[in-house]
Amino acid sequence: MTTSAHLTENKRRETATRPFAEYLYYQKSFLNLLVCVIACLIVIGLSMEFEMGKLKEKVTQLLDETTREQEDLLRKCNTCSRIQSRNGRPASVIRNTAGDPKTCLEALTADPSLESGIFRIDPDGSGRGDDPIYVYCNMSTGSTSVLHDSEDVIDIDHCFDPGCYSRQIKYNATLRQITMLSELSNVCQQSIQIDCFNAAFEFNGIAYAFWNDRKGNPHYFWSGNNKNKSDGGRYHTCQCGLDGICKDKSLPCNCDSDLAIESSDFGTLTDKDLLPVTKLNFGRTVAPNSANRHTLGRFECSGNVVLDGMPSSCQDLWRIGHTLSGLYSIRGSTSNRVETVYCDFNKLPGDEGFQTWIGYTDIKSQNVYFSVERNTHHDSRYSKTTLPFEKEMINEGNAFNLKSGVFTAPRNGTYFFVFSTSADSFYGSLSLALELNDEDIASCKKNSHGFFHCSIPYTLKLKSGDRVQVSVKGGSLDNAIFVGFLIAEDIFPS
Repeated sequence: MTTSAHLTENKRRETATRPFAEYLYYQKSFLNLLVCVIACLIVIGLSMEFEMGKLKEKVTQLLDETTREQEDLLRKCNTCSRIQSRNGRPASVIRNTAGDPKTCLEALTADPSLESGIFRIDPDGSGRGDDPIYVYCNMSTGSTSVLHDSEDVIDIDHCFDPGCYSRQIKYNATLRQITMLSELSNVCQQSIQIDCFNAAFEFNGIAYAFWNDRKGNPHYFWSGNNKNKSDGGRYHTCQCGLDGICKDKSLPCNCDSDLAIESSDFGTLTDKDLLPVTKLNFGRTVAPNSANRHTLGRFECSGNVVLDGMPSSCQDLWRIGHTLSGLYSIRGSTSNRVETVYCDFNKLPGDEGFQTWIGYTDIKSQNVYFSVERNTHHDSRYSKTTLPFEKEMINEGNAFNLKSGVFTAPRNGTYFFVFSTSADSFYGSLSLALELNDEDIASCKKNSHGFFHCSIPYTLKLKSGDRVQVSVKGGSLDNAIFVGFLIAEDIFPS
């Protein structure tokens, strides 16, 4: 075979094997890429597994902390002789199969045999809002007490500035649940005692001690409530000041004496719209011999809210147990009329959209309307007379006396009246007046001969027993129409 033939054969073989070599190259590259992808997925999977492990560990840690805090509060429950279960056997918590009660009083009402202890309740309603809370139920009174972490005697640190010592109060319940418990209860209170030695609450007009309510606002009174006080929240007193028995009767608190002697102030805060105490703040305890200690009682609520008459809001309806959302008739908050509102009981009092005002409800305990007329001559030239009428077109409610011409209001409410007459009197003058209880409230006058027309429309707010009539003075007329009706009744007394 010639050299040329060898070269041609080698070139043919090289050309024939090239596609297979390229196939092997691409296959190897694909396998390498696949290995890299698998390796990356393994790394990502391991990383996610690690992060999930950390997340589970964090959740478990938070749950353990919550459990420890709750157990710690329960251990501090000095008055809990034992923990009751539904069937009377000791248990860690109450488990209510038919749903948790909203208050201890509700639980006691459902089962009067229950004994005092720790129970689970759900003030904002079962299956909605925040989780149920654990409280101490005094089944001799039906009161509900919310535990917290500051029930023991606690020493106050040495410092000087107002409120330089501050202790946040941590309750065994969310603030939302505590607020709902307060809304459901007739009375809520919280006791507090401060033992002091050379550490005044207030000195030279400067307030060094105060507490914060559930909204965070500061208060300076240590007993009773702050209602009807208009001094910008700086109302300052203690129980001894309210009773007039403080050691220094010129001061509102024993501790305000700032003397180097053991003193104390004890009181019970009763303003349930402010409670519970969320923070205690003290100052001016910087002196080496000054001392201050505080003991804060539990937030305790008792009784049911008692409505004075018809409910006036969706909140009132919620308080007395309504749970079905819909349209309700309530007593108007700014009127004496019945109003219609939509209550969304999937929400709670204070939530946006809980109550939507629809409008007034046209409710009358009695229909009142009349239309009367006269078509004969009536002369009153020489004296003032009440215009009588002759024909009764309608007199629903029988409030108008045809012969006397007097309408007597049978109900409190808003009434509309219109009187109309025309005359071509020989006499030059004629005076007509619409009267309320014999006093003129609107009038028409004719001062010359000729045709005369008078129309008096008037809207009046009347009380039951008020009298409305038309009087005629110094002239005569031959026809008249008088119409009146009750527009809106004041269902509720003012």
